Amino acid sequence: MGTSAGGLRRWAFLGTMTALLAAAFLVRAEGGPAICTSKRLFGISCPGCGMVRSVTACAQGRFADSIRYHLFGPLVLAVMAALWGAALAGVVRRREYRSPDTPAFNSALGVSLVLLLGYWAARMAAGTTP
Repeated sequence: MGTSAGGLRRWAFLGTMTALLAAAFLVRAEGGPAICTSKRLFGISCPGCGMVRSVTACAQGRFADSIRYHLFGPLVLAVMAALWGAALAGVVRRREYRSPDTPAFNSALGVSLVLLLGYWAARMAAGTTP
């Protein structure tokens, strides 16, 4: 029984999403070194600074901590869970996951980017970045 390239991609995607979600639930990210390249090289927080800690805190039920680290962390965790579900459904149905390339989806991505940059600018101005 041969395995097609599409089948390998399905399994690779499912494996990657499983590893990311497992890490979010199992790893305690507080107190570690800064992993942000911008923060380490230039001393300036990037728009995603605090996101790893926020996602892990949310996954572990520490919602107040999650929001304090980064407002978008719970949303990122929800998207990760949805992608995991799509990957699992693809494996079960033997269908390859395809990203929705529609104007509405692309607009949502654009709005998300603008919101993320606005949130980052507000945090920088208030001095509340990690």
